[in-house]
Amino acid sequence: MPVKPLSVVPLPEKAFSMKQGNISGLLAIPLTLLIFVAALCKKESAPLPEVVSTSGTFSIYEDDLGGVVYIPVEIATPADKPVKIYYSASDITALAGIDYVAVDSFVTIPKGKVRANLPVTIIPNSSRTEDAAFSVHVARADGAILQPFSVPVTIVNTDYARLAWSDEFDASELNTANWNFELGNNNGWGNNELEIYTNSAANVFIENGNLVIRAIKDGNTYTSGRITTQNKRTFTFGKTEIRAILPEGKGIWPALWMLGNNISTVGWPKCGEIDIMELLGQQPEKVYGTVHYDKNGHQYTGSSYMLSSGTFSSGYHVFSLVWQPNHLKWYVDGQKFFEVTSRDVSAFPWNLPQFYIFNVAVGGNWPGNPDATTSFPQQMVIDYIRVYQ
Repeated sequence: MPVKPLSVVPLPEKAFSMKQGNISGLLAIPLTLLIFVAALCKKESAPLPEVVSTSGTFSIYEDDLGGVVYIPVEIATPADKPVKIYYSASDITALAGIDYVAVDSFVTIPKGKVRANLPVTIIPNSSRTEDAAFSVHVARADGAILQPFSVPVTIVNTDYARLAWSDEFDASELNTANWNFELGNNNGWGNNELEIYTNSAANVFIENGNLVIRAIKDGNTYTSGRITTQNKRTFTFGKTEIRAILPEGKGIWPALWMLGNNISTVGWPKCGEIDIMELLGQQPEKVYGTVHYDKNGHQYTGSSYMLSSGTFSSGYHVFSLVWQPNHLKWYVDGQKFFEVTSRDVSAFPWNLPQFYIFNVAVGGNWPGNPDATTSFPQQMVIDYIRVYQ
């Protein structure tokens, strides 16, 4: 806004006669005028803020739903007017127009603020099989002092082709460097289940290169096995493949699933649960994929997969989960049957480490209890678990 001209009131010449030692003329100038002039001088002499060089490691997963990586940029002190920061990007191993959108633009740090973000959009590229990188260059600034600098950004490949961990169950016994036994009935495990979990070789054992979890009935008592990788093998993102034969029968409830490793601090369901596979024994041709989470209390969503013929107890099938940032996809024998994203579930707790759980439950709220048609023992046979990242 233009500054209005100041009205000057003529003063007697005598008032400015410093030779006479007379300063009364200065005192005659209005105090508000002196303050205004001083403020103008101060404003004009205020130093420009400096742009702080951005440091750190920046990356984005190639299939991130947002598709944009944001590089923060800051000035050392709040500016008294907006600051424009100009930036561009150049190839390292990533290619503009193929891996990311070429950019030569600017962002504005508003008056009184110190921070803005430089956005660069990632392009989905299914042919990419490894990480790729590009540089973001911060070139100049209007309204601030800038020493140009560059920041590398990595596009993280999520084809998940690298085997990160597996258990082929080809040893003589369960590898306790990978697995924990969970024991007891734990008041029905929250589902009014009947089984007592043990570490007995009758319930959990290795046979012919397979892990076997066997549910046994002894009178009115049911024993079974439940093993976890908690605090031993935890993962964030990747592809899980589990090849298994499932049990059947009313009240039999096998599951291959995951829980957030922060369950001990935040509890369930805030930790998030991913059920890769669940089966109700009275429906041996049908499996379920489900997630459980907290949003003002327990919530869940899921879907199911039905065999066109036969049952899951008659032979091996591969149960897979592809776990990407903000995105989960379920498969049976390579056929996708369910997916969920952070757009579907805004309270998305599955971008943090999770561990695996394998168990065969007996009875409970969902499957109901065994009846006269249920034969024992029943067992889940697992050929392998493989985790790719």
